Amino acid sequence: MSNCNDSWTSKDKVKHFGVCLVLAGICPIVAVVVAVAKEVSDARTEGNHWCWKDIVADVVGIALGTAVHVGAGMLFCP
Repeated sequence: MSNCNDSWTSKDKVKHFGVCLVLAGICPIVAVVVAVAKEVSDARTEGNHWCWKDIVADVVGIALGTAVHVGAGMLFCP
């Protein structure tokens, strides 16, 4: 496992955040599975690596998306 050399605000991190935000807004468990699967795939792909910054971006997106998911449920299904 090597270190990520890109910025915390790189396009890749924004993509990780956005995809997880949307997926978690629909189904948080799916977002977690997709995020972990993506990093496992990266770790096994030659020329790529596991990136903790990606995981952090995923977790932030999942947390916000889950809040939206739960909030919408409370709003529309009291």
